This record gives sequence, C-alpha cells and structure tokens, in this order.
Amino acid sequence: MMKRTSCIVLALATLIFTQACNNRKAQNYNKINQANEEGITFVKNALESGAAEIKLSQLALTNSQNPQMLEYAKQVIADHTDIDAELKKISGSKGNTDSLNAVHQTQLDSLSNKKGAAFDKLYIQAMVIDHENAIKVFKEGENNSDKKLKDFAVKNKPKLEQHLGSANEICAGLK
Repeated sequence: MMKRTSCIVLALATLIFTQACNNRKAQNYNKINQANEEGITFVKNALESGAAEIKLSQLALTNSQNPQMLEYAKQVIADHTDIDAELKKISGSKGNTDSLNAVHQTQLDSLSNKKGAAFDKLYIQAMVIDHENAIKVFKEGENNSDKKLKDFAVKNKPKLEQHLGSANEICAGLK
C-alpha cells in the first residue's frame, strides 16, 4: 500500500513538472532574462557615461577660462542631467547608478590637477571619446526589446551626436 501511494505521488509530481516545462511562458523565461540583462546593461552604461560627462563638465566650470568651453560644459550638464533623470524614471531599478568606473574616475582625478589651456585640451578630448562611446551604447539601446528603453535611446541619441559634433568643433579650434 505504501509503495503504491509513493508511485502515485511520484507519477503526479512527474506529470506536474512535465506540464510546467511545456508551458510557453516557461520556455520564454530565458528570453525574458536576456531582455532584462540587455536593459540593465544599457541603463548602467548610459547612466555611468552621463554621470562621468556631468562630473567632468562640472570640473570644467572651475578649471577653464575659455568661454566656448564653459558654454559647452553648461550645456552638457543641463542635457545629461535631464537625460539621466528621464532614464532613471523609466528604468525603475534596472542598474541605476551614479558611480564612475575606474577609467572615468582616473580621468576625473587627472583633470582635476589641470587648469586653463592644458585642462581645456584634455577635457574636450575626453568629451569626444566619451560621447563616441555613449553613442555606441545608445545605438545598442535602439535595439533593446524593452520598448521604453528603446524609445528613450532613439529620442536621446541625437542630443549625444550634437554634443559630439560640438566637442569636435571645439577640439579642432584649439591650438
């Protein structure tokens, strides 16, 4: 009797697990996780880049005397503050961070010791490189399966391209 009951329970458990494995939602679980991972990576990279550009530009406001550089830095701060706030709002808790990676922190530390023309040259070169990288992140974001993140990337990539164009113009004009 005990053996028979155990066999019935085992058969029922096997049937339940088999049905769970055949469930379409269970089959799509890996795709959902992949989409969430892509979203988290996009949010993390976009916010990290934005935070770096804001902090470097805040430094420009104190370490540069070049009016063109100061205007550019103010624009970067204003635009990235808005972009980052919007991204944090739509992403919820997906990878939200304002911390800098080691590369950006080293860059910030290095620039904090520079003033005037020496600062300007390194700052604007950093803006060119970082905006090139940010545009790559946003291009990937345009293919994200999360519609809100995709729409966000499509909407904001032109602003980054504008920043890159301005940075390239300023860089070309420096002696």
